[in-house]
Amino acid sequence: MAKSIEVVLLPNGFALPSGEIWEYALLSLISQKKDKDQLTYKHKNQNGPNLTILFDGDDAGQRDYLNRASKHLTGDNDWHFIRWQLVSAIAITCLVFLFYMGYPLVNRAIVAIIPDNWAIRAGDLVVDSLYQQYTSDTCENPQGNAALEKVTAALKIEDLPYPVRVEVVDNPMVNALAAPGGRVVIFNGLLQQADTPEEIAGVLSHEIGHVYYQHPMQGLVNVMGFSIIGSFLGGDAASIAIVGLSLSYSREYERDADDLALVILKNNNISAEGMLDFFERHEKIKEENAIAEIADMFSTHPLTKDRIKLFRDHIKNKEVELKKGQLLDKREWQNLVNICNKEDVGS
Repeated sequence: MAKSIEVVLLPNGFALPSGEIWEYALLSLISQKKDKDQLTYKHKNQNGPNLTILFDGDDAGQRDYLNRASKHLTGDNDWHFIRWQLVSAIAITCLVFLFYMGYPLVNRAIVAIIPDNWAIRAGDLVVDSLYQQYTSDTCENPQGNAALEKVTAALKIEDLPYPVRVEVVDNPMVNALAAPGGRVVIFNGLLQQADTPEEIAGVLSHEIGHVYYQHPMQGLVNVMGFSIIGSFLGGDAASIAIVGLSLSYSREYERDADDLALVILKNNNISAEGMLDFFERHEKIKEENAIAEIADMFSTHPLTKDRIKLFRDHIKNKEVELKKGQLLDKREWQNLVNICNKEDVGS
């Protein structure tokens, strides 16, 4: 049965009414209340009862004295602090790791259940906002459209989640992007920097790779979350669409799109040399001019020497028996390059 006694705090220990002194060095703190108004000790050399010290508001000074005498008696020592800091850090690290490993699966599962009409609507909002932000218009003329459709049709691939809709925007940036719902935009600056239709086919096949893997929709879910995607069904989603313009893809996404682009090109008897030529030319321009306009293309499509090596190895090892053909004739190519011209180039 617990017995109440009064103890005196001495510099070296607790003085009990019996005259016995429980030295601080021989005590172990075995429990404490969260608010630390109750501390229970066990004597290391005795098997007798434990000693519980009770503090109230008037005893704050005594508790501070005890803490100064020996911090291990109050649980305020540095090791207790460090221990809980370490435990918290390890727990947070484990949660972050589990989230990092599991979130891609969750993300893909979310994208898989989003209706196609939602994804298409999301893509339309992103692209429409793009035009508004850059005050640009879609480039269209019959002959340019025909050339663009011919290049797109040459990049056949099965099991696309949505039909690919390719268009050119009248803007000087050297860029291309894939929006949710299969909408792909080529900037006019990219056409002006390309030397051959095979270069455009290479870039376009990369964007189709993103469409195939639904990377744009995954990126949109990453940025905004599934609940906000529902706002695409109605209401003012223009501001949300602008968020989509800032989407960028991970190295894994880019590598997947590159790998599939090479498969698409090979399966359709198109050499990846155009893709390689364009990127090597970009690398040279980048080395000569760090702020070259062509660098805009890779703000969300990071170019590395590893990617160039990937294209070279593919050409060397997998295009040995490829029968290379001309994707567009000279006139068709000029029609595509001049798609943003107001007047037809001619047939």
